Amino acid sequence: MIRVLILDDDKNFKLGLKESLEYEDIEVSLADSILTANKQIQNTKFDVYIFDIRLGEISGVEYYSSLKTKGDNTPVIFMSSGASLSEVASGMRMGAFDFLEKPFPIEKMVNSLRLAFELQELKDQVSFYTSKDSDKTAPILGESVKFKQVMSLISKVSPTNSPVLITGQSGTGKELIAKKIHLESKRSSKPFIKVNCSALPENLIESELFGFEKGAFTGAVNSKKGYFELAHNGTIFLDEIGDMSLQAQVKVLRALQDKEIQKLGSEKIIKVDFRLIAATNKDLVQGIKEGWFREDLYYRINVYPVESIPLKERAEDIPLLAQYFLKSFTDENGMPQKFIDSKVYEKLKAYSWPGNIRELKNMMERLAIVGRQTITLEDLSPVIDMDGLDSKGSNSSRSVFGDLNKASFDDLSNMNLKDFKDKTERDFLVRVLKKYQGSVSEAAEQLQIERTYLHKKINQYQIEKREYLI
Repeated sequence: MIRVLILDDDKNFKLGLKESLEYEDIEVSLADSILTANKQIQNTKFDVYIFDIRLGEISGVEYYSSLKTKGDNTPVIFMSSGASLSEVASGMRMGAFDFLEKPFPIEKMVNSLRLAFELQELKDQVSFYTSKDSDKTAPILGESVKFKQVMSLISKVSPTNSPVLITGQSGTGKELIAKKIHLESKRSSKPFIKVNCSALPENLIESELFGFEKGAFTGAVNSKKGYFELAHNGTIFLDEIGDMSLQAQVKVLRALQDKEIQKLGSEKIIKVDFRLIAATNKDLVQGIKEGWFREDLYYRINVYPVESIPLKERAEDIPLLAQYFLKSFTDENGMPQKFIDSKVYEKLKAYSWPGNIRELKNMMERLAIVGRQTITLEDLSPVIDMDGLDSKGSNSSRSVFGDLNKASFDDLSNMNLKDFKDKTERDFLVRVLKKYQGSVSEAAEQLQIERTYLHKKINQYQIEKREYLI
């Protein structure tokens, strides 16, 4: 459905136009001033604007010009009952899609609206397609055997419409795998809609996933499309689906089975065509046994499983990834190119990488800032636990638990289980905070928890700054 904003100070004309367009299944919002138009635009994403050229305050052309300077590229159709040639020419130079002289046949406006909408959709698709390789978060790079096996699985499933379930630890690139599957599919020019299931509040999940009509609940001043409708003809990526509540799982299952959705406050059934990709770092089979994940939903999404590989299991790919992240950061920030000593690679390959690729990326950014032109072991030591790597290349228990060495273990063995857990968790948090020089944001990112939760833990264990700021 096309969503339109009409800005006109002629109330009777505006209401008549609204009624005629809604009869053509076009959703219309009205504004009689720049102030009300701004409020509408802040709350709703419109597909096309219809502006009268002559308004009481400033002209519709001047207002549209101010919107464009803010980056709003919504197509506009100007209309007027007595605009001068210079006003019309000015509007067309601003990039207006069309100009209609009042009064006009409603069919002419409807045709113009639909053409403007279709042209904008095409522009968006071209923009998406041409920029699809510009993702700066992380590349899918690697030469290891396990990496190539995953790439082989992706190449086989991408051209199909089969649902895919991506499993693996946090930071291993599950979202990148999902994007690659989408970009290699027949839907690559259509939307890729990412939904972070863990971030959706229980009371908002239905409205976010399926949308709502105006007046469906208190605060619903405008209609809104849900994620499933936005993903029509494209791909919807349900990230961390293991964090979705059982109530939400029921609704998602129904959408997957029937390819139909129903907005809150509407009796209309909307057909949607989408491809599903889901991801999780949790054991969903265990979740079925424990009752927090639905078995029927699991079998619906687990048609084609793909496991993202932990970085420590593809250590031979670390030099390639490290070089990429280092060069990307220096190029992006206008810094001189930096290099990595071969001895550094050996240490990086020996590290356990609890934060996986995300941790490697963050480390390379820090080394780009603090390291010399050729990064050596001396540059590396402040950002990685050099002593926590044993001669065989694996992390010793000291690198994980800090104080839990053999000398102190006899004392710990006299504790009960809760005290032991509390002490090991506290020691581990201190070590991670020390690693990031007290940066709660970076520590929380490695730990895969919210900053507020980390602050709560710091207060709970009474961790003082002097313990991690040396």
